[in-house]
Amino acid sequence: MINKFGLAFCLVPLVGIAGAANSLTYDFDSSSSGDLFSGNGVSGWSQDVANPSSFGQTTPLAYIAASNFGGGASSSAHVGTQLGNTVNGVDTTLTGTLTSLTAGNGTHVYNMVNASFNVAVLDNSADSFTGRDGFSVALTTDAGAQAATVGFSPTSGDNDKWDVSVGVNGSTSTTGQTIDANSAYRFYIDSLDGATNFSFSAADGSGLTIGLASINSGNASAFTSTLNQVTGIAFTHDPIAADGTSANTLAFDDISVQIPEPSSSLLMVLSAGLIAIRRRR
Repeated sequence: MINKFGLAFCLVPLVGIAGAANSLTYDFDSSSSGDLFSGNGVSGWSQDVANPSSFGQTTPLAYIAASNFGGGASSSAHVGTQLGNTVNGVDTTLTGTLTSLTAGNGTHVYNMVNASFNVAVLDNSADSFTGRDGFSVALTTDAGAQAATVGFSPTSGDNDKWDVSVGVNGSTSTTGQTIDANSAYRFYIDSLDGATNFSFSAADGSGLTIGLASINSGNASAFTSTLNQVTGIAFTHDPIAADGTSANTLAFDDISVQIPEPSSSLLMVLSAGLIAIRRRR
């Protein structure tokens, strides 16, 4: 059982004042338990591989399940092998579209992106499946690249933990942090002008928010070039274990992605500066 809370987070950068923030959320509350992601079954989402079928039965690799997160039944997304194993070790990726997000000038997302989401790796230690799989979450671009990525890989020597890695431009590095199986966390990705900050906390907001890394790619190309605008958020199951040996699933919910706006205090400072300039004239 995992806990889910609607914790809001926004790192507001000190940038230009044009335009208001635009945001997009996915909470899956409009979906029903048993809905599948394949065939555009969940609005705004796509699944990149077909669900395997045999003897007239389809085994879903991704689906909606109603769970009690402490506040009553709630729908959330699941991708992995708890209901069935993948065929030939193929990754399954679910991508939520972000193309409706626009900056104040009407363009798509550029170099300011704040994203947060709840995740939990589900693993039933009482079952007979001893293999363990990996997962990742990435902000993806028009060009199909990963602008920013959070990865979860099985911890060596501890079957109840997954190592956390983060990175930009398609590569990741371990952070030294781990998450526990069957526990819920909220992760944050905040990017501005080529610098990307990663952090996480308990999904219920208890405890501290832990910084994972602040990565400067040296330029803002991952987010600013015409072909590398962030247009999706992708959740991937990586079947590391041999076929038929694992039953791990990544549950995720309460996704929030936004283009931040400058704080009201910054607007006041800028306004005061303009007034001062006018007075000098």
